[in-house]
Amino acid sequence: MAFMHSGFPEIRAIFLAQFHPDLGPIVRLSVPEDAVDVEQRVYNDQVCIKNDDMRISGLMAALDGSFSPSCFDQEPAEVIELIKRPEPDRPAVDSSKIDFNSIQTLIIPKLTLFERLITVNTGRHKVMCYPIAVEGNYPRNVFIFNMCFAFDIDADTKCYGAVVKRVGCLLKELEITGNLLSDPEGTRPLVTMMRQLVSKLNAHGEYQIELDLKGLSQPMASTGISIKLFPYYENPKTIKPYHVPVKLVDFDIAKRKSAQTVYQEHASNDIMWDLVLDKVTECIDNINHVRRIAQLTLIREETVVLALKHLDYYGCIALVDIFQFSNVYEGQYQVMDIFRNAWLQRECHNYVTRDGQAGSISIEKLIHLYSTIRQRKSVADWIVDNDVDVERFDVRRFFMFGVLHQMLRRVHYYPVLCKPAGGSAQQSSESSEASSVLEEEPGQLGARVLGMLDGTHHLDEIGITAEKDTATMRELLDKHGNIEYILL
Repeated sequence: MAFMHSGFPEIRAIFLAQFHPDLGPIVRLSVPEDAVDVEQRVYNDQVCIKNDDMRISGLMAALDGSFSPSCFDQEPAEVIELIKRPEPDRPAVDSSKIDFNSIQTLIIPKLTLFERLITVNTGRHKVMCYPIAVEGNYPRNVFIFNMCFAFDIDADTKCYGAVVKRVGCLLKELEITGNLLSDPEGTRPLVTMMRQLVSKLNAHGEYQIELDLKGLSQPMASTGISIKLFPYYENPKTIKPYHVPVKLVDFDIAKRKSAQTVYQEHASNDIMWDLVLDKVTECIDNINHVRRIAQLTLIREETVVLALKHLDYYGCIALVDIFQFSNVYEGQYQVMDIFRNAWLQRECHNYVTRDGQAGSISIEKLIHLYSTIRQRKSVADWIVDNDVDVERFDVRRFFMFGVLHQMLRRVHYYPVLCKPAGGSAQQSSESSEASSVLEEEPGQLGARVLGMLDGTHHLDEIGITAEKDTATMRELLDKHGNIEYILL
């Protein structure tokens, strides 16, 4: 199935679970038919879970929130074990199947979780569902069901959230108007829909069908269903003036492709792109921070931030901190990836060597350098300690690569202005002199800087506000005195 290469995970199974008034949670239908492992017995030609009266009473108490030990005649702890996990003497579950008994209390949950998107991992599968309860003329005055989608355990299923919710809401509407799920005659159109959901979404990422509901609902005798998968994008991050955008795509190629999409093969050299984006992308060189880009483009900083959020939303840029030799970094557990990932090693080597000079530094040396990064040691001290040849080795790219691949983390200094408990007149004089230095800026900049020394602003943010680099800002603050630093 070539469609799966576009990033959408493959559906392994779909099954319809419901709460039977006598049998409790059951799996009524599944596609494929043997995808779910349950304790079986035949009831109305459907596969059902075998339950005893004690479990049913306990589950119903859990559903309406009135669970208490007095609900049972026997010891309550044993009943809770029966509800939460299968019996100890139950045969081993086939690992290729979905163990329904182990997750049935999440598939048919408490009423507070109904009409909420639920994801649960079991064995080799990840199950997404949207439980529904319909009140009406039913044996227990409520009809509870849940259409569940199963994927591989490591699948990224965020793009299916809207689909699972839409299917659940659609089935609820069909049940209210035509009793599609509670009527035994509704099995045929349900099976047809489930089979085509699996095949069409896996093959094409979209699904459209006309359900034949004749005999079930006259107002909805022919109901059309249209579903389409869309990529899931995370909400854009908060972008601050001290952030540095890093290109993840070639903007020139992106402009050409977007133009060809609009004008087909007649795209000329005059590429029609958003003017703000066009100017902003020209100033993204992996070095300029947001405020600097705004100054270079003569565009308001708020507008630049909006443009960068747009690029970040579509994965065109990543955000890192301003690189300075006074920066402090620490290794993360993901640094082990470069020890065992040959592709990552080659990418790192190609990225950090200057002007493509092969042999300027070995891959083994790169791996060793990542292992020597320690907290509380600046980049400048790290270069001296490890005798790094900065002429043939791009230190900025080395640390940027580590941050982008989550192998390194920037350690920020958060200054806190402490009130002096007491001191000599000389110390007071020096502190006053440093305060005047901070307040030499035009307007109220000095007061703004001193007001940021509350432990919630790091040196990068304060330096951008005062238009000074981190090292100079650190010297001024140390000269002021009564400053403590929080490292985070």
